[in-house]
Amino acid sequence: MEPARTLFSAKNAKESHFNKTLRHEPPDIYLDDHIMDIKFSPVANVLALGQITGEVRIYAYNEKQNKEVLKFDYHKESCRQVVFSPDGNLVYTSSSDGSIGVISNGKVEGRILGAHSEPVNSLIHIENNAIIASGDDDGLIKIWDLRQASSGTNGCIMRMQEHQGTIMDMKINDDGNMLLSAGNDGHMGVFDLRKGGALYAMSDNFEEDLTALVICKYQKKVLVSSSEGTINVFSWDWFGDCNDRIVGHPNSIDTMIKYDEDTVITGSEDGLIRAVSVLPNKIVAILADPTDQEESEVFHIQRVALSHDKCLLASISLDDIVKIIDVSHLASRMKEDFDEEGYERDLKENPKIKRKKKKAKKNAEGGAGEDADMAEERKEGDESSSDDDDAWESESSDDDDSDDSDDSDEKHQKKDKKLNVKGNTVQKAKKMIDDAKRKQFFSDL
Repeated sequence: MEPARTLFSAKNAKESHFNKTLRHEPPDIYLDDHIMDIKFSPVANVLALGQITGEVRIYAYNEKQNKEVLKFDYHKESCRQVVFSPDGNLVYTSSSDGSIGVISNGKVEGRILGAHSEPVNSLIHIENNAIIASGDDDGLIKIWDLRQASSGTNGCIMRMQEHQGTIMDMKINDDGNMLLSAGNDGHMGVFDLRKGGALYAMSDNFEEDLTALVICKYQKKVLVSSSEGTINVFSWDWFGDCNDRIVGHPNSIDTMIKYDEDTVITGSEDGLIRAVSVLPNKIVAILADPTDQEESEVFHIQRVALSHDKCLLASISLDDIVKIIDVSHLASRMKEDFDEEGYERDLKENPKIKRKKKKAKKNAEGGAGEDADMAEERKEGDESSSDDDDAWESESSDDDDSDDSDDSDEKHQKKDKKLNVKGNTVQKAKKMIDDAKRKQFFSDL
């Protein structure tokens, strides 16, 4: 694969506005179909998202509008993952059709058709804009060298089949030699890439879905969120069992990302986005209840993403809207004591709405573990692909000509970010903490 320019570089004066820190958050993005994943560019004011229709959309944003600059529909089924390379040169995508795509310089650089026989649920960059890892619904993890794939040979250089369920998330350590995975089989896996992907460690079974991974505290801690609302804390090189837990989420934690070495941001089934401190382990801020206050339902948070300057946070749920909020003051907020009394008072004053549960529980037989919306895996009228497995298909499509998104005031009306949740969150959190302490006490006897 030839080196490519960044999608939106700020290296010259003409494009300097693409990485400018904004004074206000941009408007929300309204779409007609369910959004599966969202990521910000690590270098510019650009975000990418994948949809259940298989479409990939890329937006440039400023304080006044989100402008759709690129749109692709090369995936035949839902696009579950979009990932930027660290320098912003490339966007990698994966799909329920088992394929992996690479976007470079405004066009599809190529695709690996039949990369997996099962839907590809997790995707990460490893190194050099050429090595990536993918994980599917059957627990299979593959390492790919895209340079080999583009030359017509099989680009898969490692295979790891240790999980018995969907790979929910993966992370690579700073040295690039250890791959960590979280599965809905209840295990966290650690693989040594220096030894061909050999299993280095496998955690005990937590008997709950493990949903997301974060490596923090300067590679000393690994956090793994769960469907039971706990964050399991592992010490590095002690992966058999967690040595601490962070409680306080009354519902499933569906997404978790790193804010800094001491803080993570979580999105939960109760519709709240929280900032959580690591050592001391506690919730330090409620960032948003990103819900249209005129609605009678609250949707669980499926994904959150942090902008390159850590000033904006985007979230997606089942309402087909990308909600963007300003988190530029989060660092200063974390220095303040979390006002539990004020939080509880807000809950009592705003008992308004019920929260919408997931439309379908995860398949206990080892299925994809998706919402019911994900069942729509194929667009109407699409023909099934007959390409050979692991085939690299070069693309020269000119689909980068797209219309600007509608930035009318009516469509992009700012959302009221006022906290508005159920009245039992704090009580449940305190009860969970007490229960956890009691369990730990008796386990130490």
